[in-house]
Amino acid sequence: MKKNGVMVAILVCIAMVLTVVGCATKPLIEYQVIDWDGAASGKKQSEWPSEIKNLGISALDDYPGIKEIVGNKKWFLTEGKNKNEKLAREEARNTLAFQIAQELNTNAISTFNEVIDEIEQAQETINASASKARFTGFERAAETWVYRLEIDHTANDKTTKEYVYYDLFVVDPDVFEQQVNKYLSDIIGQVVKSENLQRANELRDGLVHELMSDDTALYRY
Repeated sequence: MKKNGVMVAILVCIAMVLTVVGCATKPLIEYQVIDWDGAASGKKQSEWPSEIKNLGISALDDYPGIKEIVGNKKWFLTEGKNKNEKLAREEARNTLAFQIAQELNTNAISTFNEVIDEIEQAQETINASASKARFTGFERAAETWVYRLEIDHTANDKTTKEYVYYDLFVVDPDVFEQQVNKYLSDIIGQVVKSENLQRANELRDGLVHELMSDDTALYRY
């Protein structure tokens, strides 16, 4: 009987360990693709959105048509999600300026920290500028979509069906650099005191150089 009791205890421990491991490896949110761009005509699901996020521009080697449009331009990936297909597409197409501004704001707050006195107040001012941002000269190089089922394992496996649109935008580097310079200069004018302007402009020049030279410096989505 004692041996049987020990064996049962061991089996219970093993079961508990397997349960913990299973919970640890199970994703909190799971996605299942139901439909995708080109499925009706027998095309495979386009993988360039996920590949470009993981590998950068080199992922487009398998997509020569898109790669030719991108060339040496700056590129930005946007995403729009909604239960309504039209609204998902519009979000992906219209969110570019806001997303760029948000990332520039994050970089600005970090970079200009040493020349800003009231950092919390400055942060509010800087963040407010994102909704007013305008960036021009962009071309949509590619677009694709999926229709997927979302399973939220943190909410009793709640399911949601939604469209997800991906847009790849490109812009001439010189055109983008001018706009980044202006955007950051406007921020400096709002939150930096006159006695700190010279140092702030030096920091801005360094940030612009970093953003333009590093192909992954800006958030891509």
